[in-house]
Amino acid sequence: MDVAGIDPDIPSDVQCFLLSNKMSCVRWVPNQTEDEHFFVTGSWGDRVNTVNLWNLVHDELTDGESSVPLVPKSTAKFCVTGDIVGLGFIDDKNLASVTSEGTLSVLDLNRESTLSYDFTHKFNMHDLHTVDARQSICSAMSVSAFDQYIVTGGEDGNLHIISGNAGKVISTIRHPDNASVQCVSFIYPNVVVAGRHCGVLDYYDSRENGDRPACSLETCHEDDREKTIPMCINYLPKYKSLVLVGLENGSILDWDIRKPYQASREFSDHGDPVTDLQFAKEQDIMFSADTGGLITEWTLRNPSAFGAYFVESRQPRMKDFKPINSIDTNVRQAICCGDSEMVFIMDLF
Repeated sequence: MDVAGIDPDIPSDVQCFLLSNKMSCVRWVPNQTEDEHFFVTGSWGDRVNTVNLWNLVHDELTDGESSVPLVPKSTAKFCVTGDIVGLGFIDDKNLASVTSEGTLSVLDLNRESTLSYDFTHKFNMHDLHTVDARQSICSAMSVSAFDQYIVTGGEDGNLHIISGNAGKVISTIRHPDNASVQCVSFIYPNVVVAGRHCGVLDYYDSRENGDRPACSLETCHEDDREKTIPMCINYLPKYKSLVLVGLENGSILDWDIRKPYQASREFSDHGDPVTDLQFAKEQDIMFSADTGGLITEWTLRNPSAFGAYFVESRQPRMKDFKPINSIDTNVRQAICCGDSEMVFIMDLF
């Protein structure tokens, strides 16, 4: 159902579709051809939640008229108990999902035809994150993947690096104070950055032994030095050493991990916690989302010219009446979803 234009805060160039669940995550299927429009969502808030695979297709009642907007059609579904708290593609075919019950699931997207995929369940890993001597289950909080390897971060403060092929834990990084991991990003084959609930970013190099981070950075507010929680992490596709972190206070922090002990820049367009940061695949554009329902588009200066400031311009793209939890981009469009049981799609140009 296309409901664009009903909410005055949603521009007419944003397509809106009503789904049946609150959504915590959305990701485009990577490396699609021009005529493919597949994406996956993860739901939360139900007794049984789903990873759902969608295809944007012409409504069957329109006889495929090219001028008619595309609508999402569910083509595959995978059910889990607990909320889905993270989705990440390992490669073009394999998808990792983590839940609030500490379960990692890896799914294979089987192509049935040029217009259809289906899910094949490869493996589950249960009870990845536990606390206390009784091994009580706690939530996984985030997942990220790089070159067939997966990293999960949990409420127990641990990071697990897992083989996406073998389905086993290769190594575990433990925090001495069990500080909960709020977000995590696999940046290079051996580099993981974790944002912790205590207001710290930890940079780990898996080639170094032990649980000690190579360096750490406090995510302090510039004015009152109050620690704020890192809510999401991403990095510039062209310059992976530049990490962007969305904070609970609505600020966005950039951190050059090549200079880990130098002060990072901070900028803001949000008055609510930042939930996701994503970059357009072939343009110097970043999108940010927050719990107030705001989506902001940032135009970045040529990364090779990064100086004191690198944001060239910014503009609000839309504002929903409920939190936006996740956003993603491909070469043509940005897609986002949240608690309003809607998915929003906007063109990049």
